[in-house]
Amino acid sequence: MRQIQLSSLRHGHHPDAPAGVVNVRQVGRDAGLEALAASILSLGVLQPLVVVPGDAGFHYVVDGNRRLAALESLLSEGKLPADAEVPVIVRDAGTAREAGLAANVLQAPMHEADQMQAFAELRRNGLTEKAIAAKFAQPVATVRRLLALGGVSPAVLDAWRIGKVRTDDVKSFTLASHVDQDRALAMVLADGNTWRVREYLGLVDDVAHLLAYVGAKAYKSAGGHVVEDLFGSRDAVSDPALLRRLADERLEAECERRRRDGWEWVAKASDLPPAWLYTWPRLAPRSRPLTDAEQARFDELVAFLDSEEGDGVTDEQFHATNDEAAAIKAAARMPLDLEDRARSGLVVTLGRDGKISVDEYVVRPQDTPAKVPSDAPAAEPEPEEKGLSSALIDRLAEQATVAVQAALPSSPRAALAILLAGTLSESRGAGPVHVTLGGLGGAQAQLHQEGRYDQVLAGLLTKTVDELLDVAAAVAGRAVSLRHYDHSAPADRPAALALMGAIDADAMTSALGEAFDGEAFFKAIPKSAILQTIGDVLGEDIARRVKDRKKSELVEIAVGSVLPTGWLPSEIRHPAYSGPGASVSPAEVQAAA
Repeated sequence: MRQIQLSSLRHGHHPDAPAGVVNVRQVGRDAGLEALAASILSLGVLQPLVVVPGDAGFHYVVDGNRRLAALESLLSEGKLPADAEVPVIVRDAGTAREAGLAANVLQAPMHEADQMQAFAELRRNGLTEKAIAAKFAQPVATVRRLLALGGVSPAVLDAWRIGKVRTDDVKSFTLASHVDQDRALAMVLADGNTWRVREYLGLVDDVAHLLAYVGAKAYKSAGGHVVEDLFGSRDAVSDPALLRRLADERLEAECERRRRDGWEWVAKASDLPPAWLYTWPRLAPRSRPLTDAEQARFDELVAFLDSEEGDGVTDEQFHATNDEAAAIKAAARMPLDLEDRARSGLVVTLGRDGKISVDEYVVRPQDTPAKVPSDAPAAEPEPEEKGLSSALIDRLAEQATVAVQAALPSSPRAALAILLAGTLSESRGAGPVHVTLGGLGGAQAQLHQEGRYDQVLAGLLTKTVDELLDVAAAVAGRAVSLRHYDHSAPADRPAALALMGAIDADAMTSALGEAFDGEAFFKAIPKSAILQTIGDVLGEDIARRVKDRKKSELVEIAVGSVLPTGWLPSEIRHPAYSGPGASVSPAEVQAAA
């Protein structure tokens, strides 16, 4: 080995290089040069360059061209002197190509565990995170992650090296002490369930919203310790019970402050029955009587809207009239006041974002006046004006699932893609396909119990590719479930929409029409929602004419006149949905009514 001035070195791919001298690396020559330059500036050239002498005193590099590029960048930035010398090994041109190839092919990359442990040793030897970042030209945030991975227990590092745990599993281990890491690792190695690392570490509960609400500073002041999740957003805490107590105390203080605003009662959502949000009514604003002038103008507007002689009326005139009538009603609406607060309550909810929300003018069941018996026929109770119930959303999701199962055979290639995506996606549990055949009806179908594995395999091997695709469509159908743990509608979830959109549009539309129980749907939603649907599909004039009908009559109208148009509720519409149709005219609706 000898020292040669940097100014006399040239790259192996230089056009003047002697015959046989090449730079075997053609792709990625400039990758990572900044980090390499930082390392050379800090530690020097650790591995000599292999060079071949050429004309005019130049030496051409056959191994070490990236090191040479990094050295040149340091020279251009003034970080190296002009006469800097570089350690080299001189070879003849006859073995140049082999030397360069061997240097690149035979080098064995370090295992990630070894790399991370080496970074952690630098930290333990006194280098700060900032100093390590400077030496290797890495962001400090990246260095913190590297140090965290290298700082896991020796037992976890060993398991990582031999492939017993994955890199993603090691990321979870960084959230616990070495004692807890070793305890959880023993459980993982015993049952092989690496996906349960967080559970074994006691990190199943997501406390991020509690920590965001309480504040890390307040939690630490109370004696707790926070372990930042450097690879996600689920920080760990040393004492979850303490965190929950602090959050509860702060919520209680918030409730107490709200009680002073005149509410009859104030409660935390966590102290109420789970169904309160959907079953407890709210006070509705009252309306004062219209003045004579307002009533006269309102009647005039309604008469105009109900007039059947509207051939010369423009859409602008029609909408302006409708808006004016609505404005008169809105002006007569009286806001809820202190008296209303004195007979209702307020609910404080801590959301998943760590922020509180309030529901006002809530009426508890025990505060609702008992019905007084009467000989007069009781008015038909109307559902509260609120969104669809969780139960109804689940029923719709089931109907959409049945439709997907029925339509999948029309798109066997998509069915196969759907099935494979369910096995390959990172977060399988949150997706719409459960490859364990745990979908709707999967257990009943018992597709995985048709004989021993060798028997089933032998039968499948006799099928053509098209027949196998049909089998895949059937299996995928039994793996699908569009129901979701949070009761969200299929059309509100990108994964479910993508699944339905991958299927033949005509088959999907037809299958949804068969699966959707329209009569049960309209019976389950409020009267106002039925009227809204009638107005959207059949026209606002029809909706106004039937608005005083009983709900049972409106259900009959919707079933008889809306469903034939191909209308589907927005919660289960697939991407290619084009309804409602125009097959039913207003005249036919009027005749049916």
